Amino acid sequence: MVIGIPRALLYYTYSDLWLNFFKNLDVEVIVSPETNKEIAKAGISNSIDEACYSSKIFIGHVQYLLDKCDMIFIPRIENSGIREEYCTRIFGLYDLAINTFPGIKVLNAEVNYLFRQKEIDAFTEIGEALGKSEEESIDAYKHAAKLAEKIKEEKIFQQEKMIEETDGLKVLMVAHNYNSFDAVIGQDIIRYFDDSNIKVAHADYISMREAKLQAKKAYSSRINWRVSAEMVGGIQKYRDQVDGLVLISTFPCGPDSLFSELLIRTVHDKPILSLVLDEHDAGAGIATRLESFTDIIVAKRAAAQATQASGSVTDNNQEEATT
Repeated sequence: MVIGIPRALLYYTYSDLWLNFFKNLDVEVIVSPETNKEIAKAGISNSIDEACYSSKIFIGHVQYLLDKCDMIFIPRIENSGIREEYCTRIFGLYDLAINTFPGIKVLNAEVNYLFRQKEIDAFTEIGEALGKSEEESIDAYKHAAKLAEKIKEEKIFQQEKMIEETDGLKVLMVAHNYNSFDAVIGQDIIRYFDDSNIKVAHADYISMREAKLQAKKAYSSRINWRVSAEMVGGIQKYRDQVDGLVLISTFPCGPDSLFSELLIRTVHDKPILSLVLDEHDAGAGIATRLESFTDIIVAKRAAAQATQASGSVTDNNQEEATT
């Protein structure tokens, strides 16, 4: 039995949990490769125009796996807690896949805390569907969940350390992680900043508990979408430590359209670059906008340093005059 996992959407949130769960049960897993032009093209050709670019890419990854595994893992995760909803396109992926590819064999389980369908119950059901006992499945899940949490905590710690120790320019990437780290969406943008010697921090490198507290303090306690709450909390946590914000979303994402507008209207002390990408975007146009944004944050940093230096000179002169 070989289980296929599409390298798209929730994979970037749950990969450590999923991969280690199957590893703990001695189940062989194949993950689709980094997104490339062929995968993206296949997803676009099998999707309706109204679907967001990220979900089109997901369909491309599913098609890639069709003849390479026995079952494809597509869980229906509606939420991860109360007021931690995922986008309807995300928890509709199972239906989308079985209707796009008739005959596809899907390994599925539901997570919906509103109906008391907890994550541990879903993974127990998955394990049992693979012929494992309830005890084996629960044990595999608990160990995988603990490791996944430890990995996330380490990522947060390393980012906080990087921000604290870096004197140079820093930008905060505000995006769903499946956009930030996808090879055809966000990786080229991160690579551009790396090549420009600008450090990149990620707004979603924050615990859900802290994100909710930060979001409640800055905006509202009723941010329904989990990822939006995560990014709002991350912005509030890191905004004073970076030189600018880079918003990345894929057309036509509904939650992001509202979220980006909220940010642009309320964050006035930092330069913001908003990029809404789809399959028609040209790399040259994005590069031009990135270069302009870089010029702005460089100029703003230089102006701030000049003002600080001028203030220090004035303070010294006043001190000498007083003496």
